Amino acid sequence: MKNRLLTALNRFLAVSGWLVLCTSPALAQFGGIDSTFKPGSGNSAGFDFDVLAVALQSDGKIIAGGAFTQDGHTSRNGVARLNPDGTLDTGFDPGIGANDTVQGLALQSDGKVVIAGRFTAVNGAAHNYVARLNANGSVDGSFNPQASDLAVAVAVQSDGRILLGGAFTTINGVPCNYVARLNADGSVDSGFNPTTIADNTTFKPSLQSLALQSDGKVVIGGQFTDVGGFSRNRIARLNADGSLDATFDPGAGANKIVSSLAMQADGKIIAGGDFTNIVGSTRFYVARLNTDGSLDTTFNPGIGLAFGGVITVATEADGRIFVGGDFAAADGVSRNDIARLNADGSLDTTFDPGTGPATPNEVPRVRAIAVQPDGKAVVGGGFVTFNGVKLNFIARLLGNQGGTVEFTTASYSVNEAGSSASVAVRRTGSTLGSVSVNYVTADGTATAGTDYTAQAGALVFAPGETNQLINIPILPDSLVEGNETVELTLGNPIGGVILGIQKTAILTIIDNTNSSPPVFTAIATAGADQVRLTLSGQSGRTYVLQTTTNFPNWISIQTNFPTSNVFDFFDSGVATSRHRFYRVFGQ
Repeated sequence: MKNRLLTALNRFLAVSGWLVLCTSPALAQFGGIDSTFKPGSGNSAGFDFDVLAVALQSDGKIIAGGAFTQDGHTSRNGVARLNPDGTLDTGFDPGIGANDTVQGLALQSDGKVVIAGRFTAVNGAAHNYVARLNANGSVDGSFNPQASDLAVAVAVQSDGRILLGGAFTTINGVPCNYVARLNADGSVDSGFNPTTIADNTTFKPSLQSLALQSDGKVVIGGQFTDVGGFSRNRIARLNADGSLDATFDPGAGANKIVSSLAMQADGKIIAGGDFTNIVGSTRFYVARLNTDGSLDTTFNPGIGLAFGGVITVATEADGRIFVGGDFAAADGVSRNDIARLNADGSLDTTFDPGTGPATPNEVPRVRAIAVQPDGKAVVGGGFVTFNGVKLNFIARLLGNQGGTVEFTTASYSVNEAGSSASVAVRRTGSTLGSVSVNYVTADGTATAGTDYTAQAGALVFAPGETNQLINIPILPDSLVEGNETVELTLGNPIGGVILGIQKTAILTIIDNTNSSPPVFTAIATAGADQVRLTLSGQSGRTYVLQTTTNFPNWISIQTNFPTSNVFDFFDSGVATSRHRFYRVFGQ
């Protein structure tokens, strides 16, 4: 059964660009085995079969998904959590787990884990190909989307919505065409209507990888030849509503499957897979595309194929790229299944994993890489030794980059009269090497375009740099609105860094309009039947004068748009009133 499963897995492997992290050494060689990472001891140490996906929690614990059924001597079907030292975290218990392979996973900001794969049940409950686990490993029963077929790629947006890719055609009975966006409760997001995806070669279209952009667009890779009626061979980009982004045109596309995608900090896209030609040019198994889909001709790697090509790619903030899969060499130098490339595609010789992964009588593979804040890299795949050391399907390699990036505080504030707000973001832990993180603003009670200018982009921390600022332009007005809020989110860490606990924050725009209420300063007769009321307030605001002779029946009688802080109202018809009362309010 395991051999049959491996054959099937070759066709459906995905690592979302934002889930697979990487690292770069600044001074020392990177790639040696970390002997402090001990997933048990003896022949049964670690897992009993392939690890296909790994992700890091902010507390250093490791989530692993794959085809395994146990960790050491403890049952763990398809998903498990390890402590920072590699031992099994028994506080994360998925029960009997998944009844088949977990091929993709993504962490939510609340500690829950979304898993995707071949399974149809998790801990005995029906969950077709996608499920969500609570932070303790139990199944989240409130989340149960029903996919019609295999799901392999999963990514969580900064707003909590979930992107899913695979071979399914419906979710919850709703047509989804191999890609869907789910709301936090598992329902299909009606605002994402994916265009038609077809395969005119094998007639079995599928998505194997997703890469999220900071603007909400998503790059898709897999086995397909047509998207939205346009020729798109195995790579395309969708708009935030699911429609084809026609501005991203990869020409002839890839001649074979694109199995992995990763975003660079500059917006360029790294694609890995089985292809030997992409965008009309020869590229063996890995290529870099410009933001418009054209081929970046400055990147020309030489990968020597051993078996199946590149399964996973990951990017660094300084432009270097990790590749993993089934290959034997890079630039003519022996690199078994894992290598790091420079920004031009040449081999980075400072990363040396030795003999790499090995499996007797099987083809070894590197399927996933994630990098801790201290720069150590967790590697998952199909192997029982790594550089000659007994390690079953998971290992940790030494490194000297990484760190944690987060907001310096949970809340920031700015006066409405201020021209901009400065939001501080810090990097802690290792600062050797360049890293980057995306940021985005979203409306809380404030409105983009009226109260502030929306921002989305990337912060790049150079080696040794620990602090960066996000500048958010503030748009003042004369309305009495009260304080308003802007939501801030960090995401897509690149270069071996992970997000800290404070990955979200709130910016409060303080309404300074309330600080100067209108005040009556004088009232005088202006004629036989008229009075003049003088007030102090704020120029540029709108004020309304109301009057009454019979409480509480106030009526508005005049509106003023003063150009100075001292201004007048005139009320006519006062001779017939024995008593007359006034009040003013600003708008």
